[in-house]
Amino acid sequence: MPGERVVIDGLWRCLCPSVDITTLSKLIGPARNPRQRPIPSPIYNTQVTCRQSWREFRRVVSRSYDDRRREEHDLVEESRIQYLKRIAKRSPWIPGALLGGVNAFTYKLEKIPTKTIYAALKELSRAEGSYLSIVSLVEYLVKERKEVPNTLLYESLIRANVDKNHGSAQVVSHLLDEMERLRIPTTPQIYQAILEVTAVHPDYVLRNTVLFEMKNRWYSPTVDDLVNIIIGLLRDNQYELALEKLEELHKNPIIVPPWLYDVFLYTFGELGFHEETFSILKHRLRVANMTNEPLSPNAWQFLLDVFSRDAFYDGIKYIWDRSVTPGYIIPPDGVVMNVLNTASNHADAPLAISAIRILSNRGRKLELYHYEALIDIHTQQKDLRKAFTILCIMAKADLRPDLSSTRSIFQILRESSSETDHALEILNDLKSHYQVPSAAFNVVLEATEIHHGIKAALDMYRSIRQICACGPDLETYHILLSHCTMRKSMNFLFAEMEALSIEPTQTTYDHLIRISSMQDNYEQAFQFLDKMKSAKTAGLPNNWWMSRNSALALIRRCIQAEDIRVQELIEECRKRDMFIDAEVQEWLDGVQKQKELAETNVNNPVEGVLSTEPVTTMPSDDIQGQGPNVMSGSE
Repeated sequence: MPGERVVIDGLWRCLCPSVDITTLSKLIGPARNPRQRPIPSPIYNTQVTCRQSWREFRRVVSRSYDDRRREEHDLVEESRIQYLKRIAKRSPWIPGALLGGVNAFTYKLEKIPTKTIYAALKELSRAEGSYLSIVSLVEYLVKERKEVPNTLLYESLIRANVDKNHGSAQVVSHLLDEMERLRIPTTPQIYQAILEVTAVHPDYVLRNTVLFEMKNRWYSPTVDDLVNIIIGLLRDNQYELALEKLEELHKNPIIVPPWLYDVFLYTFGELGFHEETFSILKHRLRVANMTNEPLSPNAWQFLLDVFSRDAFYDGIKYIWDRSVTPGYIIPPDGVVMNVLNTASNHADAPLAISAIRILSNRGRKLELYHYEALIDIHTQQKDLRKAFTILCIMAKADLRPDLSSTRSIFQILRESSSETDHALEILNDLKSHYQVPSAAFNVVLEATEIHHGIKAALDMYRSIRQICACGPDLETYHILLSHCTMRKSMNFLFAEMEALSIEPTQTTYDHLIRISSMQDNYEQAFQFLDKMKSAKTAGLPNNWWMSRNSALALIRRCIQAEDIRVQELIEECRKRDMFIDAEVQEWLDGVQKQKELAETNVNNPVEGVLSTEPVTTMPSDDIQGQGPNVMSGSE
């Protein structure tokens, strides 16, 4: 005889959430024969002992973990019980046993009238964490009191699915189908409950179905319904639709709950929608003025964090003036640094100074990058005096600015010769008030070299002690050597470095090799190359080598002079993955053609006389390269 058929529908799943297909298959399926244990061998006993020790260890660890989980669960359960007690005080006509949770249903429900149980369901439907209690009461009414499924029972079950842990939009969809099949009418309250569920468990299809049916039945959504729709769209990642609904809600003559704006602020702020977040923030503050519900410090801190993270200047300035300056929030150092960098990019000196003041008040030692931000701000405002003053303050604070600290100043000086001259006047004026650092002198020297040439730069270098008491540094000589082409000037600068005990670096030797390769007697280039290769740091070889441009200059000079050392240079460049074969082959072909042309002129002297093309043993590039040598012959 076939067994009784078990139907699992939406109502059954709500009433018995722990029942699923797997459980039923285990209950209905045939019984399995118990497996017999094999008789262990002597060797097996040792393995069992080891496994028992490991099991004992895992049992101790798992027991401590279970104890912690149990304590956490007890705390949560205690808070839930206190919450239900408050509901019981609010509804004294309902027996406390009905509001005490599932464990409290040992109380004999037969003595409680059905009407009272329905009232308890209505109260529990609005309570948090009451899913199991609602399901148990509905199950009792249907099974024990023989209540016919009705609108109130389904509404209670639907509202129970708002629970974040046990609720499900799919179950609500099944319940809605059952109501249609059983011809149970749907009410506006049921539609409102479904919208609440979709706000917690987003379901685009279910939400649109409910809205379509509400429209057909001329049910106007309430403010709570609109809020639930917006929250559901946000959870469904429908951000544009959610913002559109919020704008529609704002246009209506209703009071939008302030917490809804806060949800948008956190969501859009984290996603990086800063323009929209900034606009919503302004609306939120207007609402705060009307409802006397100010924005929380956590929200201010969060917005400043995300705005500064992405350098959103308008939002940073707005929040800083309204929350940080009045002392409403205290941003951490990382946020302050982001604000300082943003202020530097937008030339906002008051904001940058305010950020630096906060760091200074905390006893934080200001580093180079703090002052460099102020330098960038003053240079954007074309205020060179303040920019150079910051450099002097850095030196006074035992910080040593370098060439990278003055790049924003250099961008202004290289565009105008008059600004360069004005900068030199500023340094002469500041030397009586501050100790001018070498970096300040170097940036003016660099611009002077561009506008007035190497001769003027050398003249300015000779007066460095009159401006900088600390004298030149390595960057000073690199600036001069980068434009130097004459041996005399090169030897002068190198002798100055040795006199001041300034150790040459790889860049220094690279400049010296390049300059030496341009001379008629290029032997000094190999001397500098030997010094570069033999240089050591802490007793270890540096393995230095020339740059590609300097290597090409020396190789070209050797090819022109037919110096056999060129082969060694080419092999070393190849070992260092420096690709120069194309240029070398081109120069070799050029030298071969010149030799053939010279031989032709020797064999045919008449053609050589009649030829109008100049014959030279130096390639055209070298002839053009002599221009600067002639111009700077007075170095």
